[in-house]
Amino acid sequence: MVHMLLRFAVSALAAVGVLQDPIKSLPDAYKVQFENDYVRIVRVHYAAGAKLPEHTHPAGTTMYVYLNDSDGVTFRHSGNNNRSVTRPPVKAGAIRLSGGPEEHHTAENPSASPSDFLRIALKTNPNSSGGRSSRRIQPSESTFANNQVRITRLALEQHDEQTITAKEPMLLIEWPSGDEQWLDAGASRSIANHDPRTVNYIRVE
Repeated sequence: MVHMLLRFAVSALAAVGVLQDPIKSLPDAYKVQFENDYVRIVRVHYAAGAKLPEHTHPAGTTMYVYLNDSDGVTFRHSGNNNRSVTRPPVKAGAIRLSGGPEEHHTAENPSASPSDFLRIALKTNPNSSGGRSSRRIQPSESTFANNQVRITRLALEQHDEQTITAKEPMLLIEWPSGDEQWLDAGASRSIANHDPRTVNYIRVE
């Protein structure tokens, strides 16, 4: 009887862990778009009025790339970090770099419009103390660099073409589509714009 209860308790704990993984428990909101040894890109969609139950995000440095203009989203944290935080409104093309411990929270988008963004976990070593940090990079800021990443913006007008060469492993993100291209160190790739609209890229090395 004790053995059966123990098995049940272990199974229940495992089930809770699965439920807290948003990739598994909230597939309409969180989808893995790309992953390798350097990054894990999760596409996030908070529908208008969405209220998402508690889930967990791992510790580390995360880069957020916002794909549309959207209003504030409220995150209610639990555990050791018991607080409520409202993300301010964001513009398409804005970026936020955030580092910190594991997070357990709910999410609520009270707006009448959705919020779409990429959640990019950086797997490289930030060479920092491991404390909480945050940096917002507006669409008007063309470059940013720290000891973990170098970010530059690239805009292609109609009929523009450019060859990109990666001196280091590089992620190229087009926005507002959120489509990504990965280049290993030493690789080259040509990008071109055949549309009337400007095509915007974020280059992450």
